[in-house]
Amino acid sequence: MLAALAALIAVGVSWIVFRGQAALSDRIAKEQSVVSERIAKEQGELSSTIAVQQSAIALKIHENQTRLSQRQLLLPLWDYISNLHDINPREPIGPDILKVVNTLELVALTCEGGMVDAQVIKRTFRDVYLKLYDQVASVSQVPGLNKSGMDLLRENPAAMAFYEELKLEHMNRGKLTP
Repeated sequence: MLAALAALIAVGVSWIVFRGQAALSDRIAKEQSVVSERIAKEQGELSSTIAVQQSAIALKIHENQTRLSQRQLLLPLWDYISNLHDINPREPIGPDILKVVNTLELVALTCEGGMVDAQVIKRTFRDVYLKLYDQVASVSQVPGLNKSGMDLLRENPAAMAFYEELKLEHMNRGKLTP
């Protein structure tokens, strides 16, 4: 009988231990779930932060590459402009006038299209651009063509718009602002 009582006590203790282990397992599972959720949330926040930082870095790299590409086109434009001859309105040379007009349009289009850094172009070529444009505009009759210099310039709207922009900036240079 003592053995039966000991067996019954052993079964009771086993049952209590089993229930305690089950409760402990449930508690551990809940705590693991809370920790896992917190870790997942922190990983999500960290991933978002990293994504934002990577986007900012990628944008900065793109802007720098764009600026470098734009500035690399400065040298070919420099070659074009440095090979131009002044236009004498009293003795105009048709091919020289066409070359000037085409170059002015090229410079204007590259600025308009964002292919070059317009601020660098303006700073570098403003005075030459204005001078050449005015020289062409003052030609009354282009040899070999039935057009004036101004007619040729009107056929190149980007050159005209860029000239007006440069002229306005030139006139406002040093202007006092309230």
